Amino acid sequence: MTKKRANKLFRTVLALAGFAAMQTSASAAAKSTPTFTEDVAPIIYNNCTECHRSGQAAPFRLQTYNEVKKRARLIAKVTHDGYMPPWHPVEGHGKFVDERRLSTDELDTLSNWHKTGMVEGPTDKLPKPPEFASDWLLGKPDMIVQMPKAYTVKADGPDIYRSFVIPLDLTEDKWVAGFEIRPSARAVLHHVILRIDQTGEARKADGTRGTPGFSGMRGIGRSSRRGGSNDVFSGSLGGLGGWAVGGTPRILPMGLARKLPAGADIVLNSHFHPSGKEEDEQTTIGLYFADKKPERTLIGFQVPPVFGSISGIDIPPGENDYKLTSKFTTPVDIELIGVGAHMHYIGHTAKAHATLPDGTVKSLFYIDDWDFNWQGRYTYDQPVRLPAGTTVEGTVTFDNSAANPHNPFNPPQRIKWGLESTDEMGSVIFSAVAADETELDEFNAAVRDHAVDEARLMAERRFGERAGRSRSGRSNLAERIEQFRSRSSGNSGNRLGGDWRGRLGARLKNLDKNNNGEIEPAEIDESSRRYIRFIDTNKDGTVSKEELSRLSRR
Repeated sequence: MTKKRANKLFRTVLALAGFAAMQTSASAAAKSTPTFTEDVAPIIYNNCTECHRSGQAAPFRLQTYNEVKKRARLIAKVTHDGYMPPWHPVEGHGKFVDERRLSTDELDTLSNWHKTGMVEGPTDKLPKPPEFASDWLLGKPDMIVQMPKAYTVKADGPDIYRSFVIPLDLTEDKWVAGFEIRPSARAVLHHVILRIDQTGEARKADGTRGTPGFSGMRGIGRSSRRGGSNDVFSGSLGGLGGWAVGGTPRILPMGLARKLPAGADIVLNSHFHPSGKEEDEQTTIGLYFADKKPERTLIGFQVPPVFGSISGIDIPPGENDYKLTSKFTTPVDIELIGVGAHMHYIGHTAKAHATLPDGTVKSLFYIDDWDFNWQGRYTYDQPVRLPAGTTVEGTVTFDNSAANPHNPFNPPQRIKWGLESTDEMGSVIFSAVAADETELDEFNAAVRDHAVDEARLMAERRFGERAGRSRSGRSNLAERIEQFRSRSSGNSGNRLGGDWRGRLGARLKNLDKNNNGEIEPAEIDESSRRYIRFIDTNKDGTVSKEELSRLSRR
């Protein structure tokens, strides 16, 4: 995207930010009898109007004196409670773009205005309301696409995971610098992932049973390992990225963008949560293009990896501080671009810090009161550089007690990892680039290996638990895990450890019925599928010779 175009897209945010500088009254001590034009309007325009206007997700407008006066009591309450404006990262744990925080004086101003009769004030003191180029938060998109047909979400029932194809018919490669998701039925759409299909397979699957889309959230369209490129699926971000409830669209900084190849379709992986009434969802997407291929490649990594699916989430009823922790050590210098988290209803906190090679600890992210309905991604105001050897540790906690008002079960029930909103997931999610693009492959490999290593430890733990139940005289689980760690760290030629590698190798050899050195889809039985999904790193359904050999490398 040209500099002129980029400036246009950011105009809305920059204009809003300017109000804070122009209006000194908002930052001065709160008046006992504030007026709308002099004191309240600058706060509303700077923090609320961007969403509280026509065409946006907010349920009512806050653009005029009468509109704000009508909601004065509600505004005073939700701002005092910290529910609005929606900003959950704790101050002092990373500095982010467009931070939405109200000062104590601003909060007092809103409260005092309501208490003192909501005086309008002199009209000549009213600041100019913010202007928006369009009803899109980032300005008019370069391309607007939509699900070809609406999908009906029933009033009740379990969560629905369904994928929809959006044909593009692009004649040349594009680079996506940002996108905005606009649901037609916001109450039912929990999150979406934008994947890319270059094979045409998704088109064939869509609507084959008379209903738009196809079941599940399969990553159809991942480029084949035979001659194809996986650059659009690098790391854990997949495709063009994702959106969850409460997310705010952003243009990627530093000229970063994700590739949208010519001839590709978008596959919209959608998670629906019934709202209590039947609703039709037909998602619209606004795409914002960069003018050229970026010089650096965006990589995603998670701590714990894969949304905690391989971390053994098993939360007993009544447990109010269940912790899930994971560490990732970067082998190369990297720069963190953004961060976020993902949990469901009983998520409580999400926190991450980095321990540098010299022992310095740097806080990266902290949400102390998780809200399922506000799952934003946050862009650092400046990239956070981490030298090679830095360990990033992420911890998420859960509150499965009756005291948690968000607990979906009363009384509390045992909750494990799963796709339903009433199940749980848990990760702190980073986007980053290698400081030196020539070290991209090493960084990307470390991200993949992190997930493999976590899966290894979990499999070893489960094996140990089963063995402990069936055999006498075995060491306890803690001892076995420590022995396993020692074996692994002392054996540079075998990443998975001797005993585990032997067991897994024997299983894989038995699966390879045609003895071609690969495990093909038809050779994978149901009992082995849970292991295969961690070994098949490019997710093409086949375990290649390269993927098998990676198990024995360090």
